[in-house]
Amino acid sequence: MKATIERATLLRGLSHVQSVVERRNTIPILSNVLLEAQASGALRLMATDLDLQIDETIAAAVDQPGATTISAHTLFDIVRKLPEGSQVELSAAEGRITVNAGRAKFTLATLPRDDFPMIAEG
Repeated sequence: MKATIERATLLRGLSHVQSVVERRNTIPILSNVLLEAQASGALRLMATDLDLQIDETIAAAVDQPGATTISAHTLFDIVRKLPEGSQVELSAAEGRITVNAGRAKFTLATLPRDDFPMIAEG
């Protein structure tokens, strides 16, 4: 997965979806947000507490479609502290995601997308 997105757009989407995530969760995947880079040029953000699921889709420049999960609060804190107007590049491979913006670079552990619980609609 590889996508580039404007900081303010990503921050707005993350602030919305991470609101459902509890900081101290006994099930690690529930602390994560699902990031899904779509070939159509969108980044889908999803979080759940198993009772409520929030799904947000935002515009992004997608170089390589794919999906992964990452700690919602950690990613939100990183993006919040990045400089205004910066372009954020998210690049995931082999159980890690790299967040690049200007001279800032963060590499974080991820959990597999298949572990993320999906709530059936309807």
